[in-house]
Amino acid sequence: MKRTWAVLSTATVLALPALALPGSAAASQYGRVSGNIAHALLAQSTMTGAANTSAKVTLYVGFNFVKPANMPSLAQYIQDTETPGNALFHHFLTETQFAADYAPSPDQVDALLNYLAQYHIVPVTVHGHAVQYPLGINVTGTVGDVEQAFSVSINNYLSAGKSYIANDENPSLPMSYTYQGTSYNLARLVSGVAGMTTYNGIGPHTVQQSNVTHLNDQSGPVGYSPQQIAAAYNATPLLAHHITGKGVTIGVATLAPFVPSDATYFWQYYGINRTGSLSEVGVDGQSTTASGKGIGGSETSLDVERSGAMAPGANIIVYEAPNTTTGFIDLYDTVATADQVQVMTTSWGEAEFFEPFSYAYMLNQAFMQGAAEGMTMIAASGDDGAYDGYPTDKQLAVDSPASSPDILAAGGTTLPMVSTQPNANPISPGTSETGYIPIPNGSIAMVGEQGWGWQYLLPYYANFGVKSEAIWERDIYPFGSTGGYSAFWTSSTPDNGASLYWWQSGTGNANARGVPDVAFDADPFTGYAIYDTNSLYTTESDGWTNGWGGTSFAAPQWAGIMALIDQDLRGPQGLVNAAFYANANGGGFHPITQGNNWYYNAGPGWNAVTGLGSPDVAQLAKSLAAWNQE
Repeated sequence: MKRTWAVLSTATVLALPALALPGSAAASQYGRVSGNIAHALLAQSTMTGAANTSAKVTLYVGFNFVKPANMPSLAQYIQDTETPGNALFHHFLTETQFAADYAPSPDQVDALLNYLAQYHIVPVTVHGHAVQYPLGINVTGTVGDVEQAFSVSINNYLSAGKSYIANDENPSLPMSYTYQGTSYNLARLVSGVAGMTTYNGIGPHTVQQSNVTHLNDQSGPVGYSPQQIAAAYNATPLLAHHITGKGVTIGVATLAPFVPSDATYFWQYYGINRTGSLSEVGVDGQSTTASGKGIGGSETSLDVERSGAMAPGANIIVYEAPNTTTGFIDLYDTVATADQVQVMTTSWGEAEFFEPFSYAYMLNQAFMQGAAEGMTMIAASGDDGAYDGYPTDKQLAVDSPASSPDILAAGGTTLPMVSTQPNANPISPGTSETGYIPIPNGSIAMVGEQGWGWQYLLPYYANFGVKSEAIWERDIYPFGSTGGYSAFWTSSTPDNGASLYWWQSGTGNANARGVPDVAFDADPFTGYAIYDTNSLYTTESDGWTNGWGGTSFAAPQWAGIMALIDQDLRGPQGLVNAAFYANANGGGFHPITQGNNWYYNAGPGWNAVTGLGSPDVAQLAKSLAAWNQE
């Protein structure tokens, strides 16, 4: 669906209470910056009183895109770069060009900072430099300062035992603020403000068979090897012709440090001839040194291990940010401003339910910047089936940022094994071959690759030592490939500059952004091992931990695939969604017609469990090569 640009914060003139305003902003000429209230979250929370006005908060203030005089809107530009035959097809911008064409001027930003400074709200600095991007800046002040500067009330809330602060009204800014002799509409400049709401549901999209304890008693890996996966999804023909991702850089966007030597050991163990480099970047001053055992680092480890194994010649830069509301946006802004990255993978997210719309919008602004610069940005769709906010929210929901319209969302499948032996090969995707899924005290026969949802385990609960079906259903519900329809990105979403989902028209879900777009094996019962010496489950001398799955494995392996394709086609592919959907019937995807995610069923064509299906990499590369020549 084609969309054109307009500002998110269409200002409404408000008659606000008289304030002692700095500068020359008129007290009665203020505009609301819309979309900055987490309505769904507040509706199921309890307000417990006013927030402490002296408490410090960090905000990310986002900026709206500029519409250049001699350029199409950014949304149109992105669409043009993905339309064969268009003069702008695959004519991507550098970061400098993007900032010059579509970001606000330094004078506009200075005017905003001048206004905020008079309320004692100042830029955040790291190593003496302001944390600023083309589309946003981090600032800090007290709750009381923020309330006055933005004309909001911030209160304490409690949700399912978790306390947080939040605003229950949209922030306001002057529509006419004079700075150095020029009047600026600050309300129109700002796309959103993150950090007034501090609820954080962001987590990694990994799932382990925690009830299958024997898997962690192994001294080696149990699960599919990189070579088995490459063969199953037909990446080996490219690898055999020296298409390794050479010259392509994958950006791994994560919220936890890891141990780089673990990835090196993983590749060496499996005989992967890695020729690409590996480096780390700390975002917002985040240390890149892993300290304290946890499982967040395992997320980063698997992202690096699997993307680097799929594309052994690709360089990998690991971007590590703090797990905060502002840090999550800064993470993607940092990647989007890195000209050296062509493919990004992220396996962190939260249900749309937890976010104000402006937060999702500001995340997508970074993805739009990346798309304009030629990046293919990929996100894991989530592991809670059709109910991504479960158990806090038990309604149908999808995951953010996978629901962003300018990102490729990777969902999950169950890819059975050819036998019940440990480390057996997977069956051939796209066939009706019968395979097996090992479970305690037995195995399950399954025909073909299916959409991942653990509903298929219900008849076998007794095999796991569980005494009642009710308990087993409680424990496994609703694990599976997160999919469905966005509550944010719909046909009624304000015309706010996002590319939305023109590439998804004709798939039966034109009224909302459908998730996921593609799929990959993600079921822990047909899953993977991670090598992480800093995990809760391992030691420095024995770093293998087994029984893992989740769409966290789908996203990085798709990133590796895109690195192969970028090298094969001699250039970055950008927002490849358009090409994928246009070539869905060209043999590059294995349609998944069975399985469910506890609500939606897999079926012919695009579906809300596995999207277009799992890849046939070699054929997908051929389809995209032909598409590029149209």
